Amino acid sequence: MPRRERPQITTRSEHWMRVAANEKSGTLNDLIIRAFKWNEGETITWLSPIESDHFAEYYDQDFLDRLGVTNLKVPLNRFWPRSGPRWDGLARTHSGKLILVEAKAYIEEAVDFCSKAGLKAMTQISVALQKAKQAFGASPDAPWEAPYYQYANRLAHLCFLHCENELDVYLVFLYFADAPDVPYPCSVSEWHGAERLLKKSLGLGPHPFRDRVATIIWSVPQMLSHKP
Repeated sequence: MPRRERPQITTRSEHWMRVAANEKSGTLNDLIIRAFKWNEGETITWLSPIESDHFAEYYDQDFLDRLGVTNLKVPLNRFWPRSGPRWDGLARTHSGKLILVEAKAYIEEAVDFCSKAGLKAMTQISVALQKAKQAFGASPDAPWEAPYYQYANRLAHLCFLHCENELDVYLVFLYFADAPDVPYPCSVSEWHGAERLLKKSLGLGPHPFRDRVATIIWSVPQMLSHKP
């Protein structure tokens, strides 16, 4: 189902995303507002993963419904097949800005060699990725299907929602540094280096969506020590 209730106890990026959105949301909101250079009066309401909603995870049309988006000019199923990205975080601001979050707690999580979609679905995905690659001005030779497929398909969804449906949408890549429960904890500087490599691999330079895509690297010990 496009809405999945999650276990009460989790680890790694799912756990730290819950902590950020539920226990440290004030600080997370400040980080996002600063990253996008929004007015400090902007307020953010988290819609997922939140405790009152059993930390549910959303994807397909349900993630749009959760954000309050009900009428798209171009339907989602014309852009992407079923069983699309599972969004780690969803939020909305009081002025109507939509926030999508992809969270990671160690570098190896960012590597995804391909979609598990069938041939028909993969054809649709390839068309969407190619269109997004062109919109982002990425190098034509850069592979978007692998090994950074998750990152690429999140960019494609941003492009679809903003360009084809004229939504005021923003994408946050939230990286948790120094997480104690992952196989290979990453420092802040290691995350910076990993993202440089990732962007180079995807052929990304300055692009038209740079005001709508942000990277936030947050040290877990620092997050836990910050009082709300």
